Parts: sequence; C-alpha cells; structure tokens
Amino acid sequence: MKIVLVMFAFLSLLLQAEDIPLVFEGNDALSTKELYSALNLSEASFYELNKKAPAVNKKILPLVEQTITNYYRYKGFYHAEVNASYEEEKFTLHIKENAPVVITAIEIDSLLPLEDALPFEKGALFDAELFTQSKQDIKFFYVQHSYCNVKVDAKAYVDIELNRATLRYKIVPNEVCYFGTIDITPSKTIDADIIRSFLYIKENEPYSSQNISKSYKYIYEHPGISSALINTEINGSAKIDVNVTISENENPIRFETGLGYSTDQGIIGSLGVEDRNFFGNLKTLGMSTKLTEIYQILKVNYSMPLKGRETFGAEVALKNENYVGFKELSTSGTLFLAQRAIPHSFKESLIFDNTYTYESEDVTLFPEGNLFILSPKLAWGYDTRNDILNPTNGYFINADIMGSLLSDISDASYSKFTLSGGYILPLIGTHFLATKASLGSLNLYDGKVPPSYRFFAGGTYSNRAYTYRDLGPKDTKGNPTGFDALLEVTLEYRFPIYSKVRGVLFSDNTAIGESYLPDTDNFYYSVGFGLRYTTPIGPISLDIGFDLANPTKQYALNFHIGELF
Repeated sequence: MKIVLVMFAFLSLLLQAEDIPLVFEGNDALSTKELYSALNLSEASFYELNKKAPAVNKKILPLVEQTITNYYRYKGFYHAEVNASYEEEKFTLHIKENAPVVITAIEIDSLLPLEDALPFEKGALFDAELFTQSKQDIKFFYVQHSYCNVKVDAKAYVDIELNRATLRYKIVPNEVCYFGTIDITPSKTIDADIIRSFLYIKENEPYSSQNISKSYKYIYEHPGISSALINTEINGSAKIDVNVTISENENPIRFETGLGYSTDQGIIGSLGVEDRNFFGNLKTLGMSTKLTEIYQILKVNYSMPLKGRETFGAEVALKNENYVGFKELSTSGTLFLAQRAIPHSFKESLIFDNTYTYESEDVTLFPEGNLFILSPKLAWGYDTRNDILNPTNGYFINADIMGSLLSDISDASYSKFTLSGGYILPLIGTHFLATKASLGSLNLYDGKVPPSYRFFAGGTYSNRAYTYRDLGPKDTKGNPTGFDALLEVTLEYRFPIYSKVRGVLFSDNTAIGESYLPDTDNFYYSVGFGLRYTTPIGPISLDIGFDLANPTKQYALNFHIGELF
C-alpha cells in the first residue's frame, strides 16, 4: 500500500484537473469506492445532481492500469488482469479478478491463544496489508496481558500456482513486566498526591495498557487539566518505570453560552461560568442558568477531588418547571460523595427538596401547596461504552434508590427506585444493534410527595410515538396524570447510509402501573425510523415514531443531539 501512495503522491494535482472520466468494469471482490481510493480519487456524493466519474489524464493511464494491478496483488489477487480502453468519452478499466490466494493454514507457536487477536482466519483471502498489521496486533495483544517485551517472528508462504497461503507465527514473550517507579511531575497548583489518586496503575503491579488508558480517561474528566502524559520506558527490563506529567489550564475561568432546540424542551438557552481550579487541586466552583420552554433553572455547584478517586461536592438549585396541568417551583440542595473505579461509579447523596406546586388544573390529583422532603440517595453505575455521545460497542447499567421517613423535617415516607441498562452490539462493518431497558418504581407509604416525583413517559428519550410526557392516562381536562411504575424497552438497528449520514430503525415499548409494579398486560408498542448526521459534538438526530395501535393518529417527531444511549 505504501508503494501505491508514493506512486500517486506526485500525481494528486494532475488528477484534480483532468476531464476524462474513469470507470471500472468486472470488479466484484473489491468495491469501486476502494479502487478509486487506491488512486487517491473519490466518487461523487449521492446528493450531487450531475454525477460524474473521477477523471484522469490520458498520459498517465498506463500508470493507473499498473497501480490497480499492483493493488489487486496486494489484496491477494495475484492473477488479476487489468486492461484499459477508451470509448464513449471515458476510460474503462476492464478487470478480470481470477482466483485469489486463500489462507489454507495458520500455524501458531504462542504462549497465549492468538485466534481472537488475528485480523483474519483460515479460509479468508490473503491480504498483505492485514498480514503486516497482524504483527502489531499480536504485540498489542501481549501487552494487554502484561508481556511488554515481545518478539514476533511472522512469515507468509504464498503459492501463487495453487493459490494458497500458509501463515506461521512464532511468539517469544520473555517474562511478565511490572510497573516500576511511578514518578509524578506536579503542576504549579495541583499536588502530586492528587494526581497519583487519579491513576489506575501502582508500583509492582503487572503492566497493563488498559489501566494506562483508564488513567488517561479519569484524568481528562477533570476540566482543570489541559494535557497529560503517562510516559513508560520499555527498554527490555521487566520493570517499567512511569513518569506522569500534568499541565493545568492556564486560564481556569471558563464562560459558556449556548442556544439550541429539542422537541422535548423547545428552544434552549444557557449561560454559565466556572472556575475549574478554584484555589488549586482541581476544585471547581460554578454558576449556570438554563432557560427552556419547559423549565428555567439557576444552579450553583462545587466539587473537590479527594485522594482515592473520590469527590466531595455540593449543589444548590432554584428551578421552575411547567408540567401539563400544574407548575412547580423548587429550591433544592445536594451534598454528595462520589467514588470512581472505572468502569464502576458510586455516589451517596443527601437531598433537600422544598417544592411549591401551583396553578394546578386538578387539585385532587395535583394538590397545590408547599412540601419539604429530605432524602438520602444511593447510586451505582457500570459503563463500558467506548463513547458516551456516539457509542459503537459496550454496555451500561445504572441503579439508584432514594427515600424518606415522615417526620418534623420531611413531609413523606416514600421510596423511589430506578434501574436501567443498555447494550450496543457491533454487527458487520458499521451496522449496530442497540437495546435498552429501564424500570422505575415509586412507593408512597405516608404523607405527600410533589407531583413531579411520579413517572411520566413519552418523548425523545422515552416512547418516540408520543410527545414529551404525553403517554398514558389523562384526567378530565386531557392532562397526563403520571404513574407510580414504569417499564420501557427500546430496540434499535443502526446502519450507514452515506458518508456521515446514518439511519436507525427502532421499536419503543412502554408499560405503566398505578402500584409499585408496571402492568405488563397494558403495553404501548411503537415503531419508527430516524436519521443521524455525525458531528464533533455527537450525531444530530431526527426520529419519527408511530404507535402500532393507531399509527395514523398517534405519532410524533423527535429532534435531539447524540445517540439516546
């Protein structure tokens, strides 16, 4: 492949200016898009009205012909025949691929099983590029198992007369490597002990590239850090010394402003300021406000990293929210202690919630007045997704439970539990199957809780055949009543369409209940489809869902940024 790239580097300017189209004929195993790419050309976009094939100059046609021939050989088609012709004002490369070289045997001498580490298997076409890549894949595989000084002796025996290839791998791993001295280079206002607590590596533990990746991930979760370098010296010794260098943001004060739109919240405006290194050691202090058509909120937050990958924090918020049928004005405060042990996360909170319900259209269902609730809350999460905004593999589980006892300082005895989980399964290429399920349960034993403590369903992150909070029973004025139990199950098939545009087919299914368990005999089933356009901040998404019981009357359009899960 390097030969192909070098050969065409000096031609790139010429290729842009030629006016004789080039097309391919007879290529079955290798796509037209791939062949154009080998020539440093690209097909016209699907939305272009006057599509034209990429063009080349007649003077370089023999070189184009030879390059495609070499590329086929590089991909295992040693007997491919490529001939060019000029007719109907275009060049045509007539390709006769003939029989390719097939891998008939893979001989492995390895301490660790390599079958899953190799990018091919017996019976696959021999690809010189993949064979070269396999050597690096094996080294990386051994590094993941703490063998950092690996010698890989790999040979490919190709018989172009019988069209078969035998691959032989002999791996000499040497001894297991361990982390040696971990030297921390602190920044001006961030102590070495704080930096050390962010690391998932320890002295005298087996070397692990995964733990280094975990360390990077946790370090960059702290917005006061601008860059980090975990440098390892692999020099043939079993002890791998580590040097960690952190650079803090020179200007820790960050102002944020935003303007957006979603079908759930309508027009969204936000404004905030945050000190990401408040008096050093990555303590943060921030204030923000967010205005939407559904709610308006003013929030002040503080957090302080502790040793041992823990964080102490506090938050105070003033929020006014419009529900269908009533409104709520709440003043809340939260004290929390969070722990992180990737992929686990834990959080213990104490929540003070003073809520005033007003402008109720049904005072029996949604009583007006003021309630004060003091609730301890426990939360746990487990997340292996490779990306939060646009995941392509992995799974997650989240669970939390909160509650209170009726007393002089709390107006209710209640418990509320939520559990959710999702899984993204890669299929072939960039096709994915994603599923998510969530369960919620509210138990009121004595006293009263604010109406917003009940569950509501419908909208972008719920059942997409309904608008926001509009699924389920209604009162006499047509307002959704909410419910005490909720079960939602979503299944999505995500697939490519063209370039940055992807599609999704989905099924959203919801069961609700007026006790602590949902009524599974009363499911709301919906199906739909959507489009995704990939951007640096996540995919821009547009979905339309239809209720299967009445698809012509019950449907909704949903717009949002980022995958749902």
